[in-house]
Amino acid sequence: MKQVELLKRSLTKFVLLLLSFILLSAFAQAQVIINGKVTGKGNAAVANASVVVKGTATGTTTDTDGNYSLAVNLKPGKYTLEFSGVGFKTKSETVTITSGAVTVNVMLDDDALGLDEVIITGTSQGTTKKQAGSFVATVKGRDLLKGSPTNAIQALQGKTPGAQITQNNGDPAGSISVRLRGISSLSSSEPLYIIDGVIINNSTTRVTNTQNNYDGQNSVGTVGQNRIVDINPNDIESIEVLNGAAAAAIYGSRANAGVVQIITKRGKAGAPNINFSSSVIFSRLREKLEVNQAPTKFGGPTDGPGALTQDILLPNITNTTNVTRYDYQDYIFQPATGTDNNISVSGGTDKTKYFFSGSYFYNQGIIRNTDFQRFSFRTNIDQTFNRWISARIGINYINSNANEKPDGNTFYSPMNSVTILGNFHNIQQRDAFGNIQAVGERGRVNPVSVIEDLKQKNTTSRVISNFGLKLKPIENLTIDYTLGIDNYSQNGTTFMPPFAYNVTTGSFGGGITLDPTQNGYASAANSKFFGINHDINATYNAKLTKDWSSVTQVGYSAQYENQTYLMAQARGILLPFTQTLTSAGTILPGVDSRGELSISGIFLQQNFKFKNQLFITGAIRRDGSSLFSGSQRNQNYFKASGSYILSETDFWEKLNLSKFWDLAKVRFAYGESGNLTGIGATDRFNLYTSSAFVGRTAYASSSLAANPNVGPERQREVEYGLDLAFLNSRIAFSMNIYNKRVSQLSISRVVAPTSGFSTLLDNVGNLENKGFELMLTGVPVRTKDFNWTISGIFNRNRNKLLNSSQPIILFATNGGAPVALIEGQPIGVFYGTFFQTSDGGSYTKNTNTGLPNHTGLVLSPAGIPRTAYGIQSSILNPTVVNFVPGGPAGQGLPAPGTALVRKIIGDPNPDYTATLINEFTYKKLSLRIQIDAIKGNEVFNADFRTRQGVGNGKIAELEHRGLLPRGYISAFSTASSVTWPTGIYAIEEWRIDDGSNVRVRELSLSYNIGNIGKAIRDLTVNFSGRNLFVWTKYIGYDPEVNAAGQSTLLRGIDFGSTPIPRTFSFGVQAKF
Repeated sequence: MKQVELLKRSLTKFVLLLLSFILLSAFAQAQVIINGKVTGKGNAAVANASVVVKGTATGTTTDTDGNYSLAVNLKPGKYTLEFSGVGFKTKSETVTITSGAVTVNVMLDDDALGLDEVIITGTSQGTTKKQAGSFVATVKGRDLLKGSPTNAIQALQGKTPGAQITQNNGDPAGSISVRLRGISSLSSSEPLYIIDGVIINNSTTRVTNTQNNYDGQNSVGTVGQNRIVDINPNDIESIEVLNGAAAAAIYGSRANAGVVQIITKRGKAGAPNINFSSSVIFSRLREKLEVNQAPTKFGGPTDGPGALTQDILLPNITNTTNVTRYDYQDYIFQPATGTDNNISVSGGTDKTKYFFSGSYFYNQGIIRNTDFQRFSFRTNIDQTFNRWISARIGINYINSNANEKPDGNTFYSPMNSVTILGNFHNIQQRDAFGNIQAVGERGRVNPVSVIEDLKQKNTTSRVISNFGLKLKPIENLTIDYTLGIDNYSQNGTTFMPPFAYNVTTGSFGGGITLDPTQNGYASAANSKFFGINHDINATYNAKLTKDWSSVTQVGYSAQYENQTYLMAQARGILLPFTQTLTSAGTILPGVDSRGELSISGIFLQQNFKFKNQLFITGAIRRDGSSLFSGSQRNQNYFKASGSYILSETDFWEKLNLSKFWDLAKVRFAYGESGNLTGIGATDRFNLYTSSAFVGRTAYASSSLAANPNVGPERQREVEYGLDLAFLNSRIAFSMNIYNKRVSQLSISRVVAPTSGFSTLLDNVGNLENKGFELMLTGVPVRTKDFNWTISGIFNRNRNKLLNSSQPIILFATNGGAPVALIEGQPIGVFYGTFFQTSDGGSYTKNTNTGLPNHTGLVLSPAGIPRTAYGIQSSILNPTVVNFVPGGPAGQGLPAPGTALVRKIIGDPNPDYTATLINEFTYKKLSLRIQIDAIKGNEVFNADFRTRQGVGNGKIAELEHRGLLPRGYISAFSTASSVTWPTGIYAIEEWRIDDGSNVRVRELSLSYNIGNIGKAIRDLTVNFSGRNLFVWTKYIGYDPEVNAAGQSTLLRGIDFGSTPIPRTFSFGVQAKF
């Protein structure tokens, strides 16, 4: 009993002691309310500014009026509040905590260059732009939405220095090419894309239009949807673009072409915040092309017995027939509509924050019966468990569907189907049974069949998810783990029902006899991708001395990718109503492609800071990749950078420069990175395909010999930079000068046929890019009610191929573009036949008609420009020899021993790109105008030349009307068994057009109505437009085009691509 009594007394004492401790703790750490208001210049409220108690996980954000309130449990003493906001300099205020409420009001200064913004460079702890030695561009999410973009990367156009972003065509799903500081590889120059730490796949996989018979051995590039279209721009908080190798070196072997990081929106502490936006989209063909209006054609009828369609190409026919002319553009193009609807809910507590969003996007194409729709759902949750552990999770599900038509690399695409026809067919006329009729005698596909009967469906289901864990086990040490998964399945079907009229077998028709075993086509394809990346990083901060501090970062990453592609196809559709391969009479060879890769790497990065003036960084990374053999598998990459901020020094203050000169910073960076896109998963192995041969199995290899010793392309870049700001940051200027060289290019070089192969994949040659980037921002007017901000970007890049194993490599393309790699010249130049000139100079083209200006050209006696003949004495400078007397009708003939000669006739690489953005705000009214310019790029305009050859172009009209000599466009002469072209149709230089242009890329006008009652807050209505006006001498729909899609080698080719439309959007946004 005594023991029990003793135990009771002990427990009682313990409980009393515990209660006393809790009460003392409560008094020692009472809850305090910190509130106040954050304003900017002119006492304007700063919304969504971050307010954080430094050294803790406690923080909040300001409301639309700039007010904040923060309930914290802190012991009495002095604390530091840190205030930051987009476009403002970070500011710290010391506050003394006693009890009750504390009010802290602050005014933030403008930060035109965003130097206090935290940027992410692949490590667990971001750095600020102030500390970075290399340039990193940041574009905020709100700026991405001001031009009605169809995807996030399209919205980046013109907004970041050093980036050339091209919309390849006007399809409703869009196709975008991105080049950061020029070309970084001959295989792919697309940057690495990362969303919230997840490495995502932005490749293009062709799951519709899957047959490759029409491609043959030609290069068509990388056409189709690229998967960045899956990302909803409304979910994006910001995008960071890392141009240089020093900024990207921390990503190692995958960042050869730079890095684009997308940071999505997350919840913030406070009451639930509901955001809603809805807009209606209208798209139109920006400008129609003029067509032939001549009342006659050469030769006989247009259709039926004796039909003759391509009369222009047969100059010996001179009799004429009256015809009715049509404008097929009126049929294939349509006014298009769409809608973009978004809703999100965000909020949370100091411990738990959430962001949920859902969206529906629909974009109808300007080509009839094409469209794209996307459903997207996102969840981001942040959880703080205690002072030393926090976690985050994000899930994004996307489902998209597209009704497509064949791309421009086929003659039965919507654009090509009308380009290769004379415009004298009534394409909508049907027979007594309602069947679409033939167009001429050549077996072309009637455009009505393409629009109404040819069906292509592209469906994608995708999940992008991430999980992050942050640990702070001891003071100054942070450990960060990220898991990222990108998983999608892309399915495509193509169906061409049997034609009721003559279509050539090359276009999947049945020919004149309507052969049922050949007539019609069906295919089904599936592409699956799975990627996972693990990243674990540790960061340790140390105070070395009063003035010196250190940040040490170490990390490990592991990545794995698996991709499969399956395609089945058949022709001869016997049961067209089934639309499946099982109803086909002839099965065609399919495709079964599979590949996987794994990458692992470690890195060490060391940062030193002296006061707030000098920042020095060094890093090393070692990567191992399954793509390469043991001798090449592991690669080391180094980085070094430094920046010195003169405006933070004492002598700057003594010189009184700080009164008007806010910032003076110089930067230097050196970085190395690698490229894994130069070879495929099995390219270092010789693979063989089997086939039946005399009752046995035969194996055949590719003509390209594999090389087990091939290694990754390596890039080394040096960057110099300067950042300046004046007059309280009302004027800001940044300049970057860079020189990057890519060595060990993966090129297929010619080998002796005795090896059993014709080419060998090897690391030979170098690629050099030199250039500079300028960015200028100013605020000419700033008053209480009116503000005017202007910013400009100027980019100049020069690239060339060095030390190639072959002096010239030529590529055949479907559009006929003579693309070449030539040592010492820019990548992907056009190399072909040209006009003979009297002085050896270049010719000029009338940009209104497309006719060559005859001044300076050598003409035949009939007045037709000569094609240059001579001796190919060198690649760049052939010897041109004049024609000699003779030939048919005394028109002359090539001199003995001469042949067609070639030279560089065009260059798709621009001299420079530039952007000018003006933003005006008057009270609640805002206007933003973005003008983009590109100068010096040339386009191979295959469509223009084709239109003249088939007789529907304006130059063909001149020949039809007798204003040009017969055979001016196309003619051939023969003498002594030698045939040579005498018209301009075969002269490849004639197809080169100046692609320089200036365009109103974006226009946005919005008005903030404000609050309506208690339910609706911050109601805003807006109007926006994209590609509204274009000033150019280009003789086509739009010089911003590339039929080869994301291809690096094939650029600036206009061959059957859908033109980029003019787009308007009317929308409303509100908060609840």
